[in-house]
Amino acid sequence: MSSTAAPAPVAAPGTRTDFVDARLRQAILSGELAPGTRLVAKELAARWAVSATPLREAFGRLAGEGLVELRPQRGAWVTPASVQDARDVYELRILLEPEGLRASLERADAAMRDAIGATHATYERALRAGDLAASIAAHRAFHAALLSRCPNARLLELVDSLAEHSQRYQVLAVGAPGGHYDVIAEHRTLRDRALAGDVDGAVAFLEDHLRQTFKALTP
Repeated sequence: MSSTAAPAPVAAPGTRTDFVDARLRQAILSGELAPGTRLVAKELAARWAVSATPLREAFGRLAGEGLVELRPQRGAWVTPASVQDARDVYELRILLEPEGLRASLERADAAMRDAIGATHATYERALRAGDLAASIAAHRAFHAALLSRCPNARLLELVDSLAEHSQRYQVLAVGAPGGHYDVIAEHRTLRDRALAGDVDGAVAFLEDHLRQTFKALTP
């Protein structure tokens, strides 16, 4: 994948507050605002042609999700990245995501299998094109399709939040040494086992895939 990519456009949401929240989230997850960056509402408001007030509100919301730090007397900052935080994120993903996949695949239907195939195809096209922003979005969509029939809404909410934090580390690790592996082959195997109805095989492979991903992100 290419190590640089223009941020993907943010779809116009229902309100200005929603737009600001989505724009700030995207800037953090894409690396446009790097870990440890100080967030100055007036500067970002001028850059994005929005009011500073909803930006300050967004700082608070994203602080609740761990993407922003609010420091007393020092303002808001993009949460710094660390190997320990990446380890914490992936330990939780390894605990939760395979169980969600099992529950989902046990309830798989034709529509779910179609979604798995379609999102995987989009992901592979983006990888081959070297489009970092598109490949990250497609990667999340593929994993979401795999878990789409899991009935545990709270588990899915936690997994989605962890996937966002994982995305920050995936962006930071592009081009980093250590732990290289063939992401195309790995995701094809995961797709094929899911589509074949091999629940145990898919779950075991996902767990190993997450472990290998963490290894690749932290040389």
